[in-house]
Amino acid sequence: MNDYYAYISKITDLKEDIEKSLKFIKWKKYVKKDSTVFIKPNFTFPYYKEGITTSPILIEYFLEILKDRAENVILGESDGGNDSFKAEDAFKGHDMYRICRDNGVELLNLSKEPSKFVEENINGKKVKVELPKLLLDDVNCFISLPVLKVHVMTNVTLSIKNLWGCHPNSMRCLHHKNLSEKLTLITKCLDPKIILMDGIYALDGHGPMYGEAKKVDLILSSNNSVAIDSLGANVMGMPVKDVEHILTAEKEGLGTTNLEDIQINTNWNEFQMQFDLNKTFIDMLNVPLFKSETLAKLAYDSSITPLIYKFVRFLRNSEEQNVADEMKRYNK
Repeated sequence: MNDYYAYISKITDLKEDIEKSLKFIKWKKYVKKDSTVFIKPNFTFPYYKEGITTSPILIEYFLEILKDRAENVILGESDGGNDSFKAEDAFKGHDMYRICRDNGVELLNLSKEPSKFVEENINGKKVKVELPKLLLDDVNCFISLPVLKVHVMTNVTLSIKNLWGCHPNSMRCLHHKNLSEKLTLITKCLDPKIILMDGIYALDGHGPMYGEAKKVDLILSSNNSVAIDSLGANVMGMPVKDVEHILTAEKEGLGTTNLEDIQINTNWNEFQMQFDLNKTFIDMLNVPLFKSETLAKLAYDSSITPLIYKFVRFLRNSEEQNVADEMKRYNK
């Protein structure tokens, strides 16, 4: 019998459900009194948006449970991608200053921390990623708090994709080439021991910044990133075979996508839904930027970037423009 555990249930009492899920995945095995615990939520927007960022109430309940177990707990996030907002904006917008203060948790902007590059051969490709030294050298237990949602470029954004936010450079959009291998390397380096996935709302249609937030009232947890991402993708009706970064992580030996090899608390099929991807014209234009650092540099960080943005403004749909306007407000 393997050691992969995953839990899924409907939410009836959120705090009790979190406690049950943690108990099932044997969380106390990974969190000791003297552990240095780091928690990575999904703050891909400067304030709480249902189905897009991790729910503050889920974080608060989790920290209340955790504080009786570990003395040194840090919660952190990097600045928003493409210099869109500061981590401090997201902390304020998700009430983290109060929540972390009340639970004795340190708040950390990863973009301000010393970092170093890690390089390794993943799936036959030599890739390099930048990560905060703290996460590599000082953390005993890394915990991920992702959201159950789709992503127009990677199909899903769950626990593994959530780790991309540990890249401290806010211009990480310039480094999407070989993203699956880079995400696998980050997962390998940080080795998340506990994943608690926020499914209070799940995001359908378009992610990661907007889409249809569905109230599904689910909570998922696991002791393995590949396992929970495979479960999450299946629950959303998104074939794992179409999610390259999950398959790459499995090939690297970081977990299994075979749900039969995972000890799950119940029949997961009872929770299965059908989510879809609604790609826009802008999404199609972004595909080459995910594959070429040269094109990404040209579009996002060159002398013609302002001209490109002026042109793109006419191509955006209303939701894309709303997000762009919101980011512009924070980026003043």
